[in-house]
Amino acid sequence: MKLNISYPATGAQKLIDIEDEHKLRVFYDKRMSAEVDGAAIGDEFKGYIFKITGGNDKQGFPMKQGLLTNHRVRLLLSKGHSCYRPRRVGERKRKSVRGCIVGNDIAVLSLAIVKQGEQEIEGLTDRSCPKRLGPKRASNIRKMFNLSKEDDKGVKNTKAPKIQRLVTPVTLQRKRHLMALKRKNAEASREAAEQYAKLLAQRVKERNAQKHELHEKRRLSSKTGKN
Repeated sequence: MKLNISYPATGAQKLIDIEDEHKLRVFYDKRMSAEVDGAAIGDEFKGYIFKITGGNDKQGFPMKQGLLTNHRVRLLLSKGHSCYRPRRVGERKRKSVRGCIVGNDIAVLSLAIVKQGEQEIEGLTDRSCPKRLGPKRASNIRKMFNLSKEDDKGVKNTKAPKIQRLVTPVTLQRKRHLMALKRKNAEASREAAEQYAKLLAQRVKERNAQKHELHEKRRLSSKTGKN
């Protein structure tokens, strides 16, 4: 079984492969969100407390919180449920998920460090991963830079334009090509509509002429019959 251990304080994570079945027994029959003492895994994890946050079985199906089984089931999931992302509005789908109880068929188990132990874990607790994105909410920005509401009264609120993509000569050429295609298609559809209207008017005219001719024949035949 592989243990994917994350350290939320620094944002680092490390994947550890453990083959010894005796060390893994401490996780069996534990549920998600349960805390496990790290001393049972090895001496290097002495003093650590891990929290089970999830995992996948050997076929890649994820563990779902609240499903009190240690095997796989099929559930009808919709928007808002974990382990499912709807592609259309109002879509529901029956998908296979695994229960939240750890068993011997788990391939990867996700853990989070709740309490740090005595020793440093190489590649996990001895390094920090800087956050790639900063906070967007004003209260979180104040908390990050230790500011108060009075500090930003002189700041003028301006809204920057949203740049969606880089404008290059290739994009301009593609845009001109698309606009030319659009104009060409519009002209072709307009010409086709005019030709259809002409053809329709011609057919209507021919039909009216046939009706008039038939009516004249009937009128002449009725006159000859009376005479």
